[in-house]
Amino acid sequence: MKTTLVAVRLERTREVLHELLRSLRQAVPILVGVAGPIFIASLALLALAGVPPMLAVTLPWRTGATLWLAQALAAAWPLWALRARLLPEAWCVQLRCLPFARAAVWGSDLVVSAALLAPLGVLYILSALAFALHGPAWFVSMWPAALGSLALSWLASCALGAAALAWQRRGAVARARRAAAAPVPEALLAARPGVWRALLWSPWWRGATSPTGRSVVLGMAVAGAISVAWTRGAWPAVPGAGWALAFAALLVALTERVQRALEAHLAALEGWLVALPIPGAWRLQARALACVPMLAGGAVAVALVLASRPWRTGPLAAYALGLVAAPATLVSVPAANREAHVGLWAIAVGVLTALGSELWP
Repeated sequence: MKTTLVAVRLERTREVLHELLRSLRQAVPILVGVAGPIFIASLALLALAGVPPMLAVTLPWRTGATLWLAQALAAAWPLWALRARLLPEAWCVQLRCLPFARAAVWGSDLVVSAALLAPLGVLYILSALAFALHGPAWFVSMWPAALGSLALSWLASCALGAAALAWQRRGAVARARRAAAAPVPEALLAARPGVWRALLWSPWWRGATSPTGRSVVLGMAVAGAISVAWTRGAWPAVPGAGWALAFAALLVALTERVQRALEAHLAALEGWLVALPIPGAWRLQARALACVPMLAGGAVAVALVLASRPWRTGPLAAYALGLVAAPATLVSVPAANREAHVGLWAIAVGVLTALGSELWP
């Protein structure tokens, strides 16, 4: 049973990865055109993938532990983002009903996590080889601890990914119990929520769309942490352009994911909505809701810039304008137009990164 479970989970993982590749197929030409030259010129940056865990052993323990943990969490994020695809709701219920030992289920979670993070392990190996060949002073003096820290970082990411899958299993069971204990239809009809709340807010916040409102709030919290570290100069080794790139990419990705989720949700209901005697403002409201993550995160970042240190007025004004124009432009183009969306995504991230790196004198 254990071997069969692992094989089935790995087959599901392979199918999910194939689905992702098929969804990205339309975006490949524009990615190559926009980012291809930069990627080819910066191919050596792949060797930097393993720098944070290795460099952490040379820093004071608090700074090193923070950097090490941040790398492990960032590396495990794909498992959290794909947890609903890797373990659909029906699978979670079936795994609970089938006679699998708890250790076997946890082991299958760990195997899936390791399989999904195997490319990252390859990048870590390339990074270690590159630094072993070039032999910088900090690596030569601490190479056993650096390599051990790198290996432990990958293992910790795998364990965190397995924990994300276990969270998905437990959450699915809890949601099934809440659905079974839901109020009767008469009580739900008596409440009579407004159109905006019933159509947009409640499904988004309670988990009917993916990502859910809670996931988006978590992403905004991460963006806030990035903006604090950026504006306060928490890690001087990371340039301002690096912080600006991470901040802009995260907010644009959140905007794009929320837009896709809301459009898919509304597309399934559009036939009913157009037949009901209700105003058609729900389309505009959905676009406004998709803009909220980037507008809120951008407002926090601009406020931190104003409160941190002397800033340059021109770049800051342009940056604030870009934080408003980017989500408005993204949501004005349907998410089904993948080529246009990828192009807008690349342009928005590039412009915001360039402006964000020029905020201070």
